[in-house]
Amino acid sequence: KPVDCASGLRASTFLRSDLLFTVGLPRISEYVCLFADGIDIEEERMDSVGSRKHVRSLGALATLALVVLALAACGGGGGGGGTTSATGKTFPLLKLAWGTTDYFDPGLSYRVESWQVFQDTYLGLVAKAPVSCETSDCSKIIPALAESLPTSNAAGTDYTFTLRSGLKYSNGETIKASDFKNTIIRDFKLNSPGIGFYANIVGVDACENDPTHCSDISGIVTDDSARTIEIQLKKAQSDFLYVLSIPFSAPVPSSTPDTDTEAPPPAASGPYYISQYSPSKSFTVLRNPHWKSIPGIPDGNPDKMVATMSNDLDKNAQAVVSGNADYDQQELPAGRLASLKAKYADRIRFHAGANTYYFFLNQGFAPFDNLKARQAVNYAVDRQALVKLRGGLGAATQNFLPPSYATYKKINPYPYNLPKAKQLVQQSGTKGDHVDLYTIGDNAFDKAAGEYLQGVLTSLGYDVTIHEVSGDNYFTIVGTQSTKASIGFTDWFEDYPYPTDWFYILLDGDTITQVHNNNYGLVDFKDVNAEIARLSALPPSEALSAKTIAAWAALDSKLQTKYAATVPFFNGVLTSFYSSRMDASCDIYTDNQVDPAQMCLK
Repeated sequence: KPVDCASGLRASTFLRSDLLFTVGLPRISEYVCLFADGIDIEEERMDSVGSRKHVRSLGALATLALVVLALAACGGGGGGGGTTSATGKTFPLLKLAWGTTDYFDPGLSYRVESWQVFQDTYLGLVAKAPVSCETSDCSKIIPALAESLPTSNAAGTDYTFTLRSGLKYSNGETIKASDFKNTIIRDFKLNSPGIGFYANIVGVDACENDPTHCSDISGIVTDDSARTIEIQLKKAQSDFLYVLSIPFSAPVPSSTPDTDTEAPPPAASGPYYISQYSPSKSFTVLRNPHWKSIPGIPDGNPDKMVATMSNDLDKNAQAVVSGNADYDQQELPAGRLASLKAKYADRIRFHAGANTYYFFLNQGFAPFDNLKARQAVNYAVDRQALVKLRGGLGAATQNFLPPSYATYKKINPYPYNLPKAKQLVQQSGTKGDHVDLYTIGDNAFDKAAGEYLQGVLTSLGYDVTIHEVSGDNYFTIVGTQSTKASIGFTDWFEDYPYPTDWFYILLDGDTITQVHNNNYGLVDFKDVNAEIARLSALPPSEALSAKTIAAWAALDSKLQTKYAATVPFFNGVLTSFYSSRMDASCDIYTDNQVDPAQMCLK
């Protein structure tokens, strides 16, 4: 929904079980209101936007206390659930302007551009409610392929699910309990970036030690005739149901090859399936002919979705203006934002989703294995300048966690101070060191941010080589340790609304891998790792206690203030842009981004 610019503050209220949280977003609202009021924005042509995903969560346990996380301020309108969107109706064709992605295989992709489609194609045993985060509880865990939420032992270390009867994949195969186990094994064989999510399952050690030869996980016990899946954990895990809601956990047929499968992607369990994918060019989504309606999961409105993929923001926006596309999945170009808002205000929506844009600092070798060198970069980065580069679609930050989290407590340890930064570089003894800087080269903002950082590092006295890489392969390249990326651009959009999704995946030294590594800076501090492990293993009844919330906030502060582990610079604001025939009130911003299945015509 548009921000109320008259007040300059949107207060989003989220009901979480017996807890009520009101989250104000004054800083983000200020930027959005600039566009709503037609303020002139400096011309900056933004050709492309790509967003990295990463994941983890907490949910309701059938035999334990119901605890739901307090969390992200998302935007959206309309409603959904049951069979079709509450305000929608079916229609033949939805035309999409979409960004490129890394993979269209649910076992491999870790990009927003894929997961936004996967929410309608690959269902897990459970799902995050596919409802508007602004008007409903989008963090609520609901049964999906499972008949109900699981039964669990008192310790929270043993979960048992029963699959719904009569479920079929889009290729007509029956969805079996054993498919779930084989899907997790397949993730390991693929060396998926998501395998860290399953480290707490009993019997997974051999697969972790040699992923590509994974053959069995003893802690997953299935019975196809009874349709049951039992998952045994080494210790309690407050976010485990959220883990089961992500695409890496979504069953695919056991017959699916243990290799990247994209022509076409694996058979789907949801209301739609991906019938065709041409990398970086196009994809087609059709209704699953074997879909059996599931309560709480929308059947969807469009019968067919056809997407043209491009990272040119001007091209994608123009496709909507001309009627060649019904929805633009990427951000509007900064140079045209004011004029588009003036002409098409009723067709544009802004979303303050939970995300953080940051630079990673590789602490595995010089110069950023030196604390003073990392502090220097933090002081030398002008965060407001980076907000301006994105046309104002952001709010400067020095926290790693986003401001919409209950666990967020604002910190500001590194106010912009270039002379101090230069002094720290001198003291560190790293002046003149060679630095390999990586950024995405076919994404205009990412490219501009990387080139801005190149200038900063050069001004500090470093010998900088910049590597501008295609967004399709960027995270695979910087996630391979042999690349030796010294520093680089990245961003993070929540997989689910709990701090483990940020700290465990991105900044825990125990999750570092040689390839498909998400901890690009090799952040590895024993006290931090131990605290992440402790907090992750809390039972759900303690996950949102005042003590736990304070502990997560203290960890956020320690990583930045004591260790200068990364360089967070802003929380981004996202946009939705619709054609004249679409009803923008059906813009349902779920925890997996705007849901194309719930879009509707006027």
